[in-house]
Amino acid sequence: MSRHSTTPRRRLATADFLDESLFDEVRERLVAGPLSLILHWRGDRLREITMSWDAPALASAPAARDGWSNPRPDSWPGLPAGPVTAHGRAVQAALEAYVAGKPVRWPDLPFLMDGLTPFTRDVLMALRDKVPHGQFTTYAGLAALAGRPGAARGVGQIMARNPWPLVIPCHRVLGGSGRNIRLHGFGASGLPMKRWLLLLEGAIDETMKD
Repeated sequence: MSRHSTTPRRRLATADFLDESLFDEVRERLVAGPLSLILHWRGDRLREITMSWDAPALASAPAARDGWSNPRPDSWPGLPAGPVTAHGRAVQAALEAYVAGKPVRWPDLPFLMDGLTPFTRDVLMALRDKVPHGQFTTYAGLAALAGRPGAARGVGQIMARNPWPLVIPCHRVLGGSGRNIRLHGFGASGLPMKRWLLLLEGAIDETMKD
C-alpha cells in the first residue's frame, strides 16, 4: 500500500510556467516620424501593439529629424525596422500617412481577442468604429456608444489595458464632461504623447487642459 506524502507542495508562481507559444511569435517594428509600433503576431492574429515615440526629436530642427530612429532602441535590440507581413505593410503605409497629418482609417486587423469579456470587445470595437480621426469622446461617452451607459469606470479600466493603441485609438478618450473635459491617462507614454497625437489629428487645440 503506497503512502502519499503529507509534505505541502510548493505553489508554483506563474513565472515557473513559460508560455512557449510566445517563442513562436512574429514581431515587426514599424517606424514613421516620431512613432514606433511593434506588432506582436501569434500565428495569424495580432496579440498586441507596443507603441513608443521620440519626444525629444520633436523639439529639434526639421533638418535633424531625417532618419528617425526607434524611440526606445534598447527595447528590441535585434529587431530591424520594416514590415514583414502583408498586414504590417498596410499598417506601415497608414502610419506614414498618419504622421504626415492625413486622416487615416487603419486597416482591419485580425486581433487576438481570446479571453476578453464581451463588454471589453464591445468597448474596443465601438471606439475603433465610432470615434474617427479628428474627433474625441469621454469615458462616459464611449460607454454609451458601446451600449453600456453608466459604465464609465469600466471603460477607463479597459482603456488602461488596451492591447492595440493607435489602431484602436484610446488616445481619443478623455476625462470629465461638459465644459470640464480634460486629457486624462495614457499609460507609460503619458499625457504629452496623448496631446501630440490629438493635436496632430486636429481633435483638440492648445487650450485643452490636463
